[in-house]
Amino acid sequence: MEDKKTKNKKVLTKKQLAHRRVKTTFLSFERRRNLEGIIFSVPWLVGLVWFLFIPLFMSVKMSFYQVNGQDLLCNSGLSTWVGFENYISVIQDPNSGQVVLNSFLNALYQVPVIVGFALFVAVLLKQKFPGRVYFRVFFFIPVILSGVIMSYLFQDDVGSISVFNSIVAGNQFFGFFGEIMAEIGHIMWRSSVEILIFLAALQSVPDILYEVVDLDGATAWESFWHITLPYVSPFVILNCIYALVDSFVDSTNPVMNLLNGMTAYGERAALSWLYMLMTLLVILVFILFTRRWLK
Repeated sequence: MEDKKTKNKKVLTKKQLAHRRVKTTFLSFERRRNLEGIIFSVPWLVGLVWFLFIPLFMSVKMSFYQVNGQDLLCNSGLSTWVGFENYISVIQDPNSGQVVLNSFLNALYQVPVIVGFALFVAVLLKQKFPGRVYFRVFFFIPVILSGVIMSYLFQDDVGSISVFNSIVAGNQFFGFFGEIMAEIGHIMWRSSVEILIFLAALQSVPDILYEVVDLDGATAWESFWHITLPYVSPFVILNCIYALVDSFVDSTNPVMNLLNGMTAYGERAALSWLYMLMTLLVILVFILFTRRWLK
């Protein structure tokens, strides 16, 4: 009997100790991992709110004011509330309408060229040939470099030497071929991310499909049209959307140049929001027309 009582006491003691250990644990392993994730996400969330949401809110607020240069936040009373007058003024301005129209027309021909060039280069870079890694790095260099640096290279009158100025201007050394070279360089610069996306998409195409059609005697064009393109068609749509957005916010976009030259902050904010809404509308229409490709 004493042995049983002693064993029962030991069992109870172990259970009590285990229960106390569970209670003394502040957080479980899963909760600690969740807490670590939240801690690492806090700086990004703070940056998102501080550098994106607050400027967006202030931009919307400014679009309804005649903004004074000493009251950019529209809080001290120096700025005047004008309602939708800034939007009406921008819409009635023929210069703004022409510039926005030119921006959309430029995107209309630039996006297909950029996406088509990116797909062509990605198909070539997928093949096995000597120096393939170096060619991939070459086409991805514009992403590695800062966008500000690349924009300076394409701008005129920046510093004592303008790298692309002589080419774009079509001087006696390059002429018409220089303009073509500059356009090709601009396309290469704009298509680097699209090339990377297409390369990732091409890796998902099963090689056995190419072997089957090769045994059936299909040509390279038939293989591309019936196997490669259907597999990467969702990424074609993705790259088109990316190229559209990139075209609308590019530093060479005429709307960006117009915004930089405007001195009325309220009208500048109004034009920015009208342009953004038109851009979102174009992207939405494009998605509605191409969604059947995703099926």
